[in-house]
Amino acid sequence: MEVADAQQAPGSLGRRVQQTVRQGLDSDEARAALAAVAAAGAAGAAAAAAAAERGWDVRAAMAGRRRQADADFGRALGLVDAAFGDVEAGVARLGGECAALRARVDAALRATAGAAAAAALLGDERREAAARARVADGVLARFALGDGDAARLAAAGAPDDAFFAALDRAAQARAECRAAGAGAELQRALAAHEEAAYGALLRWVQAEARALARPGAPEFSAQLKRALGRLRPHAALFDAAAAEIARVRCGALGRAFAAALAHGGGGARRPIEAHAADPQRYVGDMLAWAHQACASERELLDTLFSDDEAGADVSAAAAAKPRLLAAALEGIARPLELRVQQTLDALAAPRDVHRIDALLDLYCALFAAACPPDAPFLAAVARLAAAARARLAARLAALADAAAADLDAGPASPALDAPPALHALLDAVRDVLRLHQDAPPATAADPPGPARPPLVDCVAAALDIVCAAAPAAVARCPLRPYEQSMLLLNVLAAMQAAAAPFADDLPRWLARCAADERRLADALAAQLLAILKDRSHLPFAAADPAAAPDLPARCARFSAALAADLDPARLAARLHSHALARSVAAQVSHAFVADYAALHARLAAAAAAATASLLPPETLASLLP
Repeated sequence: MEVADAQQAPGSLGRRVQQTVRQGLDSDEARAALAAVAAAGAAGAAAAAAAAERGWDVRAAMAGRRRQADADFGRALGLVDAAFGDVEAGVARLGGECAALRARVDAALRATAGAAAAAALLGDERREAAARARVADGVLARFALGDGDAARLAAAGAPDDAFFAALDRAAQARAECRAAGAGAELQRALAAHEEAAYGALLRWVQAEARALARPGAPEFSAQLKRALGRLRPHAALFDAAAAEIARVRCGALGRAFAAALAHGGGGARRPIEAHAADPQRYVGDMLAWAHQACASERELLDTLFSDDEAGADVSAAAAAKPRLLAAALEGIARPLELRVQQTLDALAAPRDVHRIDALLDLYCALFAAACPPDAPFLAAVARLAAAARARLAARLAALADAAAADLDAGPASPALDAPPALHALLDAVRDVLRLHQDAPPATAADPPGPARPPLVDCVAAALDIVCAAAPAAVARCPLRPYEQSMLLLNVLAAMQAAAAPFADDLPRWLARCAADERRLADALAAQLLAILKDRSHLPFAAADPAAAPDLPARCARFSAALAADLDPARLAARLHSHALARSVAAQVSHAFVADYAALHARLAAAAAAATASLLPPETLASLLP
């Protein structure tokens, strides 16, 4: 009944009872609550019995007991509810703690999984490191330099066979390391050894190169040649060594040239300066010394940079030798240029200037075959050759100007000879052209340098000065026009006679002179024809010759003058070219006979009596030369 009432009882207590009833009795809390309820019920029953015994009304007692039981049960249920609240709180706490534990377990599982993977990787890496250590130990045993090789490469002093052998082993080891993909640290160590060794080798080569400062063909050690061969694959080091050798040899050749000038030696028995009074020998000795020095320097470089080792790369040496030769000869370029230029400036005779010019032509070809095209020494010799050619042209032009000025003073004699200054020019021209023909042909093209006009052009330019100035100069001379023409023809004849043996060298100039000669000869023939007509006293210029006054007297005077004054050959006798004189005289005779025949025909048609004393044109033609 109490249970039914409890089930029907509304509110929190009913719910708690229902929860208690529905809840399993396996837990300690439920059993303790039930025990408390049972104990409370037993105590209430005992109290009710005692009250009944005391004579309470049963019903009142039962009601009291019921109330008391309800109260006790309510209290017990309150305790149960409190106990269940504590249980729920504990369960909630346990749930939270379990969730936290579950999260920590999950995190721990995840961390444990990462640690396991890291541990697996570490194990793999440890095994790989051990394998690499074994490989590195093998590589070090195979490729690393020994203490002896490292000491040899680090040692100062002259390199010996052991040094070069250690250098070879270091290079081979580094190449094998690179090919095998060995450690970069080992390659860097080997490279550091090689770099230090090559640096020491370069310093030794630069110090040893100072022994090459001795003049001539200095002795050098085989180790120097071998060291240069080892530096050759390293462009920067080889260039530094070559620059030091070039500097030393440049100074050595400069000192040797100065010694040869002042003291002799080096192929010159006497000091070269002792022959300064003989310009050709002086310049020739200097150029010959320079040529011998060039040949000796080439031999020295060929020996120094030759490589007897099989498979050696000789391209660097082949490119370095021309540079070194050019740098070495630079030491004598400036002194040679100054002395030759001073010699040229002191020369006045074109013959002497041409001898120097021919020497420079010859040595330009020789040096061009021996020196690189960009050598400063070769450029200096080319400048000297250009200066010599310019000096020769200037001296010939000065003689031509003097000859043109001498024509202003008139002919040297009544024979209308060319002035002496012209003969001086022509003598110089003959000497220069003769020397030019006798000179050996150049064996190579002119080296790069200032452009030089050909020698024959210089000669033609000097002769052209006279040809251009002669007409104006002769026109100012106090001579009759036909004498001026004869003087010009004599000047041209003298110039042509001087140039005739060299027709192959001056073809254009001789052709131009021949044209000028024909023009002047025609003008002279016209002038001489006018003189003949004037001396004949015949009325050639009259419009009506038959009406001319005193015609018979004129004809008589013509017959008298025919033997004495009408001789074209005598008029042209002062032409120095006999062939030209004959040609002009024949041209004048033919023209005079033609004009005379025309005049004779006109007179015969108009006044037959007047022509009785005149010779027939055929007779006149036979009498005139």
